[in-house]
Amino acid sequence: MKNKLHENQLYLLRHLARFQMLSYPDCLELLNTVGTKNRTALSYAFRPLTKNKYVSKQRDGCVSILAKGRALFPGVTPLISTGGGAAERRRVMEVSRMAALMERSGVPCFGELQEFVQLYFIPSACWRKIVLGILSTTRFAGMLMAGEERLAVYDIGDGRIEWQGRAEGSLFHPRYGSYAVQATGMLLICRDGLRNSVAEQIIRYTMWQRRQLLCDRLPAQRERPVRWSRAPIRLRKLYGRVYLTTPSRFRRDLERILAVPGEIRARCGDDGIPLHDPAQGDYERGNYRGFVCYAADLLKYVYFFSAVRALMRMLDAPGTQPPALRYEIYIHEGDEGLLALYPDCLDLEGLNIYVYQPKEDPAGH
Repeated sequence: MKNKLHENQLYLLRHLARFQMLSYPDCLELLNTVGTKNRTALSYAFRPLTKNKYVSKQRDGCVSILAKGRALFPGVTPLISTGGGAAERRRVMEVSRMAALMERSGVPCFGELQEFVQLYFIPSACWRKIVLGILSTTRFAGMLMAGEERLAVYDIGDGRIEWQGRAEGSLFHPRYGSYAVQATGMLLICRDGLRNSVAEQIIRYTMWQRRQLLCDRLPAQRERPVRWSRAPIRLRKLYGRVYLTTPSRFRRDLERILAVPGEIRARCGDDGIPLHDPAQGDYERGNYRGFVCYAADLLKYVYFFSAVRALMRMLDAPGTQPPALRYEIYIHEGDEGLLALYPDCLDLEGLNIYVYQPKEDPAGH
C-alpha cells in the first residue's frame, strides 16, 4: 500500500506522524514539491489520503493522521501530544507549521538535544520537557539550535499580538535552566508581505519604551515572571538578538543569520576593535562605531537609533566639547525603509550608510 502513494504524499504523512496535525493549506504546501501554483492539482493529490482513511479533515481545516496513516511509519514517535479543545488544536497546528517550514529549509527537527548536529529545531512541547519551569506563551513555537546560538522561534502572524514580556523572558533567565539551554536570541516569523510594517511597529514601540530597554540591570531572581501582561511586542536588552523574517524569506535570512559573526569580523578588520556592548555597536575603528545589520536584527536598529540620538544631543548641548565619535551602519538592499523610520537620525553629520548589493547569479537567473 505504501508503494501506491507518491513521494510527496508520503512526505506529508511522515510529517503528520511526528506532529499529529496540520492545517489544510499547509498540507497543500507540503505536497507542493515541484513549485506549482495550481491549487486544484494539489487538492487532487491530497484527496486520496482522506478517501483511503490515511488522514481526516475537519470542517475547521484541521488535518490529523489516522491509524492507517500512522501504521506506515511504525518507527516514528510523535513529538507533540494532542488533546483539548479548538484552542489546543490551533496551537498544535502552529507548531507543526513552523516545523514544516524548518524541514523545507533543510533544518531537521528533533525532540531532544543533539550532540553532533549543529543546526536543528526542537518544538516547544519538547523544549518544555528539557527546560522545566519556563512560562513562555503559546506564541513560542520552539528553539532553533544553531551552533552556539539558541534562537527562540515565534509565530507572530501579523504582529498584532499581546506580548507577555515577563513570561517570554523566562526563556532567557538562567533560573529556568542551565546556561547551556538558555536562549541567546529570538527569531520572529510574520506573514508574507507584512515584514516591513511589523518591523516598523515593533521598532517604534520599543523606541518609545527605550529607557527600560537600555537599563543595564538584569531581572532579579525574585522578579518571578508572570503569565500575562497586556502589551504589544516590546524588545528588551535581555533578548540579545531579535531577527525578523517571513516564510518565503526564511531560508535566505537563516543563511544571513548564521553568517553574522563572520560579517562583523570582516567589517571590523584588523585595525578595528570588537565591542561587547551591543548598545554601542559591533566594532570601533578610528572615530567610528559600526552596526552590522547583515540580518534583520530589530534590536540592533533600536540600538542604532538610540546611539545616534544620544550623540546628536551631545553635539547640540551648549558649552560642551563636541565629541569626534561618529557612526556607520551596514544594511541590506530593501531595508532602507527601516532607517527612514526616524529621518532626524539620518541628518547626523558624518553618518555613513552602506548597503549590501544582491549577489549576481552566475547562471544569469
